[in-house]
Amino acid sequence: MSTPQFEQLQAKAEDGQPESQFLLSQICLQNRDLDGMVHWLLAASAKQHSDALDALGHCYEKGMGVAKDYALALEHYERAVRGGSALAAYHEAELLHKSRDGADNETRIKALLQSAADAELVAALRVIAYLAMQQASQKDLAVYCLRRAAGAGDPVSSFNLGWWLLQDSEDVKQEAVYWLQRAASAQYPIVETLLAPLHGVSAEAPPQISKETIALDDSLSLYPESQSADREDLNADPAVALFKNVLDIVDCAYLIFLSRPHLKRADVIDPDSQGEGMISDVRTSMHTYLPFDLVDIIGRCIELKIIGEIGENLESSEPMSILRYAPGQYYRPHVDYFNPKLDVAEKLLQDGGQRRASAVTYLSAPSAGGGTSFPRLKLSVPAIAGSTLWFRNCFDDGQVDDRSLHAGETVEKGEKWVVTKWFRERPTRYLEF
Repeated sequence: MSTPQFEQLQAKAEDGQPESQFLLSQICLQNRDLDGMVHWLLAASAKQHSDALDALGHCYEKGMGVAKDYALALEHYERAVRGGSALAAYHEAELLHKSRDGADNETRIKALLQSAADAELVAALRVIAYLAMQQASQKDLAVYCLRRAAGAGDPVSSFNLGWWLLQDSEDVKQEAVYWLQRAASAQYPIVETLLAPLHGVSAEAPPQISKETIALDDSLSLYPESQSADREDLNADPAVALFKNVLDIVDCAYLIFLSRPHLKRADVIDPDSQGEGMISDVRTSMHTYLPFDLVDIIGRCIELKIIGEIGENLESSEPMSILRYAPGQYYRPHVDYFNPKLDVAEKLLQDGGQRRASAVTYLSAPSAGGGTSFPRLKLSVPAIAGSTLWFRNCFDDGQVDDRSLHAGETVEKGEKWVVTKWFRERPTRYLEF
């Protein structure tokens, strides 16, 4: 934007034009001027500008330029929804879904998702499709929303649709290849694994679909139900168990997709300075957390699948921890509990107490190596994609159990991705709302 154009925009904003105020707020955001952004968003919101109301709600939700306030976030989203904002409808649905009271707001969440999807918002179509994929009775809804979202260029839906069609019948294999190739062009996780055995199968463009009104009835569940995963008890004392087929390939690929932009070198607690965040050869993988702010509806559903199968509680858990191991990377023998002899443990224990249990879910398994071993139990567990390894870190009285010492063995070939959930003695601050 040229200087005269900017000056003209600023003059209109100062004259009270809400559209100019909103546009000026976005320029401030690009320039990292959060005070200026909030100033112009407040001005435009006072005139009921729906995009400004949604953006201001997002600021309150994320604590960006203002103090984090979920009640104010919902208030602004609702005002934006009344003004016709599909994006605000999705934002409100997502915040309600992952809140503590999400299950009490299912009717509202469905109405919001339906409104956003009817306005062709890809994120809403993607979410509805994912939820519908979990129930055989919702197959038609799943395929319809997947085709609309994938057709709009969403790589998540392209991957999910390609995988879904491969499970359906040979008649749609060529269309499946078409969508998987679209996902591959966006470098979507795991897609090459699906395409490898389909080498030589020609891609076929999908059929044209007409736009229809989406109806979400009472039978569509917004939260996963336990599938009673196959449990194998590997050790009795301390308890170590493997739960098989907890996540499917769609779940695994999505968590990798969601976390991949945030990865950085994993660190450990420094035993000398007794502080956090030391880079060490003990741990060579890449790592990130998915805190409350980053978890979306699909991410929360995947998280709940893991927790439901192993019989743990979301409120006593920490955020999902994602790890990526490339060839040659490892995590030397370590314990997950906080060493009570370290000064830093006192601060860490304030949020829910000790880590009494761990759940490691394998999102992708390497071709060789990468298992989880327990040296003091003489136990080694191979990495199996979609399975969850659960084990106790403490005795029943809460005292730490050093027999839980374990290691991420060196990946020899391929990649290993895992998501870890740690469970404390008491509720944590993870669920912020």
